[in-house]
Amino acid sequence: MYKIFRTTALLLIIGFIAHVGSASAAAGSFLDQAIKLMEICPLLDTHIDLPQIIRSLNRRPLDALLQLNGSFPGHVDIPRMRQGRLGGAFWTVWAPCYDVVDEDPGPDFNTPTNHLRDAMEMLDIIQNMIARHSGDLQYARSSAEVWDAFRAGKIASLIGMEGTHVLGNSLGVLRVFAQLGVRYLTLTHTCHSAFASSAGPGTPIAQAHEGTGLTDLGKELVRELNRVGIMVDLSHTTDATMRQAIAVSEAPVVWTHAGARALWDHPRNVPDDVLSLIGDGPGQKDGVIQSIFFPPFIGPNPGANVSRVADHMEHIARIVGRHRVGIASDFDGMWTTVDGLEDASKYPNIVAELLSRGWTPEEMCGVMGGNLMRIMDAVDAVSERLKGRLPSSAIWEKRKDLPSTKWGGGGEQVYWPRDVKDKVEKMQLRHDEL
Repeated sequence: MYKIFRTTALLLIIGFIAHVGSASAAAGSFLDQAIKLMEICPLLDTHIDLPQIIRSLNRRPLDALLQLNGSFPGHVDIPRMRQGRLGGAFWTVWAPCYDVVDEDPGPDFNTPTNHLRDAMEMLDIIQNMIARHSGDLQYARSSAEVWDAFRAGKIASLIGMEGTHVLGNSLGVLRVFAQLGVRYLTLTHTCHSAFASSAGPGTPIAQAHEGTGLTDLGKELVRELNRVGIMVDLSHTTDATMRQAIAVSEAPVVWTHAGARALWDHPRNVPDDVLSLIGDGPGQKDGVIQSIFFPPFIGPNPGANVSRVADHMEHIARIVGRHRVGIASDFDGMWTTVDGLEDASKYPNIVAELLSRGWTPEEMCGVMGGNLMRIMDAVDAVSERLKGRLPSSAIWEKRKDLPSTKWGGGGEQVYWPRDVKDKVEKMQLRHDEL
């Protein structure tokens, strides 16, 4: 019933958009048209790093949350989001790679780090941020919930996770994050993980996995992401990881913040041959590419501006179609910005730029959020289809802590029943004999 209501509402919205667009062409500027359009369709930004700013500036991060209602350092606060007519945001659960925090997991990725703890604390910041600002922010996981928040006059707040190095090499940890509402997972950040190979920070990094792509555990991860309904995000990954993930995934894939490599040769951008794998044809997979605002990926810098961001979007659209592009700022996760998109108050500028290039209101409704929500719905449909599939029992092949033969306690093995102790001792004897 709700699906019928939502479909009817969207048809009415599209009709109204067409009327506003034709009337505004004569009556006002493209910026005026953009603002009116953004009041009808939600603009979803798939990558905002505000939680890391909160954590970076405050020893007691939760104490800083109330400050978001005023002027806050960085690119994002509630007044600027409201000024920029932001309809929804994916707040990122992230912890920097080990080269930044000097926590080396070792060549086998088995040396413990604080990444999982830090990721959990970032998720806690996001949950409390939404709860403290319930008049402006509303939690959402599905496209229907995005529309619910938008109609209520609130900013839909979704959760993304950046980098599998925060998972502790564990599919079990992934499943818990799924229960906590994570909606996409970026397969790497700027470092390799036990799951996948990274494109690095922009300069070459040493190879960690044969073929510079997914590991066997990484392929299991992609399948498990499909099962639990988390979008597979290919930003930051190597070309080989992109291709393999597209081939393995049963659900559409996303790039939550990336540009076109043909326009600016950076390893973080998507090459045309990979873009050509996205579509409806044989051997292709559906997906969406959300275009980033970070100048090093847009180029040339200095000089990158809103027009250049639109160039990337149009190049991508020429290959995959205008119904497979979207918007992703990377606000609060970058040290410089493009001219015209300096902070969260400036979103109307990119909408106006594309309108000025002849993109229709209907197409812009898709670019702002409709294209992404279509992919979210498709990922949810695959998850529903796979709900009878058992959770993957795969583990990182280089882990040495399973089975947990030291969990029995002291010399008397006080935590185990006698028969369990006997079995473990026999296992250890066989290992010694080997």
